[in-house]
Amino acid sequence: MFRTGQQDGFTLLEVLVAFAIASAALILLMQAFSDGLRLAGRAEDYSRATVMAESLLIRAGPEFTLEESPYSGRFDDRFNWVLELDPYPMDEGLTESAVAAVKIEVAVSWKNGRQQRNYELSSLRLMPLNPK
Repeated sequence: MFRTGQQDGFTLLEVLVAFAIASAALILLMQAFSDGLRLAGRAEDYSRATVMAESLLIRAGPEFTLEESPYSGRFDDRFNWVLELDPYPMDEGLTESAVAAVKIEVAVSWKNGRQQRNYELSSLRLMPLNPK
């Protein structure tokens, strides 16, 4: 029943190997969690920039006119935006109409750590020549 000279349990080498494997797994798990948080933050920034750019795009025409372009501003103390309206060339037969084709470009930029991030939208819209 009893063996002499042998002990039950783990050797020091086995404990050290198990500890090293557990430490490596924990480091990988923490790194994956950290990367996930960083990517979630970046996705949130892009989402906010998209909503702001779409909002500015909608406001072009009623609030932002071709004559006073370009416009710029800042929101949330982090995001800078520029909205530019440019006449878009039309066919000769359409130049005497009451509307003009206007290319609208919106650029939103922000700093993420040391990296500069940008999001841009552009659209083509018919706008009245003489807004009132």
